[in-house]
Amino acid sequence: MILFNTTFNLDSSVETEWVNWAKDVYFTNALDSGFVVRHHLMRLRYEEEGNGSTYSLQLFFEKEAHLEKFLENWEQKAMDKLAKRFGTDAVYFQTMLDVVI
Repeated sequence: MILFNTTFNLDSSVETEWVNWAKDVYFTNALDSGFVVRHHLMRLRYEEEGNGSTYSLQLFFEKEAHLEKFLENWEQKAMDKLAKRFGTDAVYFQTMLDVVI
């Protein structure tokens, strides 16, 4: 199993709108791709005041080939739309992890 994690730092002015986007647009489209087997949206509990909010958007894939197809056909388009909608109020980095246990 592979975890594809995108960590977002959000300006407080867009947090509610971004959470709605994550639930209603991102996850819906990701699940419709047919490759995602499980998903989570996590919020960092303790943050320094004034630095916005941090979220972890997690997608799980059974096979490397499924992740690759997802990245090729869907992920970049979604991130381009996110950049147009939120600009620098939603910055992110992505990681891929192998689930060990």
